[in-house]
Amino acid sequence: MPDRKTHMPETQLHNTLRRYRRDLGLSQEALGDRVGVSRHAIMAIEAGRQVPSTTLALRLADTFDCAVKDLFRLDPVTELEVRLPPPRPAASASPPSPSSRVAVGRLGGGWTAHPLPAHATGAADAIVVEGGAAGFRSARVRPVRGMRQLERNVLVAGCAPLLANLAHRVGEGSEDARATWIPASSHRALELLAAGMVHIAGLHLSGGASSHANVEAVRRRFPGRRMLVVNLTRWRQGFVVAARNPLDIRDAADLLRPGVRVVGREPGTGADELFARLLADEPGGQPDFSGPVAEGHLDVARRVHCGAADAGVAIESAALAWGLGFVPLVEERFDLVMPASIAEIPPVSRFLDTLDDPGFRAEAASLPGYDTSISGHASTLEAESTGP
Repeated sequence: MPDRKTHMPETQLHNTLRRYRRDLGLSQEALGDRVGVSRHAIMAIEAGRQVPSTTLALRLADTFDCAVKDLFRLDPVTELEVRLPPPRPAASASPPSPSSRVAVGRLGGGWTAHPLPAHATGAADAIVVEGGAAGFRSARVRPVRGMRQLERNVLVAGCAPLLANLAHRVGEGSEDARATWIPASSHRALELLAAGMVHIAGLHLSGGASSHANVEAVRRRFPGRRMLVVNLTRWRQGFVVAARNPLDIRDAADLLRPGVRVVGREPGTGADELFARLLADEPGGQPDFSGPVAEGHLDVARRVHCGAADAGVAIESAALAWGLGFVPLVEERFDLVMPASIAEIPPVSRFLDTLDDPGFRAEAASLPGYDTSISGHASTLEAESTGP
């Protein structure tokens, strides 16, 4: 049976301890002496940073000759102030508006929110009630999950569809962590990580099966910071084409043939960079890009499958998922990047532990197009200083 509590509004503890203490003419230290705790404990309780034990709450109520409920009550958290991600370059991107559904996580002592696609079927964390219009970087949202659920949510940005499987298993296997996949290109994911909008960024650059290209990108983006790079998977990227490749597309020159419709990718994606390198050696101009840019690997395959395009660049697993043909071009690593300082935070630590979970490994191994033989392998790097 589903846990109905996860959808109940969370509460925060409100107290009137300071007023009762002052009415009785007691200092924080004097009150602490009466109930057997330090002045700092009384200070933390009055400020709302500490929740008293049942025994301490009863002692405080006895001291003031009142009921515990006169000192402490639960107030529902009805709204949160959240930061919004920087705007996306894609023309189709739009800021969240009132009534938009968002995913929410806590980073750096504050709350961040990411708009969920209108077609997303997963449950939201909150609903926007005010703000979020173009040019605004903050909004107020109404949580539709408990605060503990929001506190333990790991936000992961990246383009690997396998992140959806991983995020599901994190939430399914732990009461101390959950995860939300934020679909994003490699460059967008690093941008969100640098802005403190996600805990983890997924990165793949077409530099071969070694980690060199990914590591160098992290060094450039985070100079002087200690970063952790953890492998999620290895895959092949290439041309997604119709089943049995009826147009016999084999290389970049074939994409320039008259009548060949090509799915474009958003600038900053690994696929777009691969496109650019392949076409740099072809003097015949640009392909006939068909329709708007695709929003990820699976979207490329979907468009080829439904006949809206003849080819596009994406990963092999996307082609196989739609029963399409695939022409391999490069092997790549997809790595997870995060500040090393957050790796031991319980929700993030649990997320990383899930990479070694037998259930996740068995499922990933059964999905065609993924190589998880080094999944979970981690390296810590000190990014190079930018100099004086």
